[in-house]
Amino acid sequence: MEDKVVIDPELCTGCGVCAVMCPRQILEVDPETGVCKVTDQNKCDLLGGCEFQCPTGAITVRRPAASR
Repeated sequence: MEDKVVIDPELCTGCGVCAVMCPRQILEVDPETGVCKVTDQNKCDLLGGCEFQCPTGAITVRRPAASR
């Protein structure tokens, strides 16, 4: 299964805005790397608040293509 939320470690500053914005609480800053990580991809509801609020554009939320 492809990840729903992808975090670019080169762009992430570990500010934690995404973790605060996530209503499912599946994002956290890894204390070892200082980069945000997803703790449970299956709980993501694809709202995208983390993606839109990330000040560095480090997050991409992959939404499924609309079925025809």
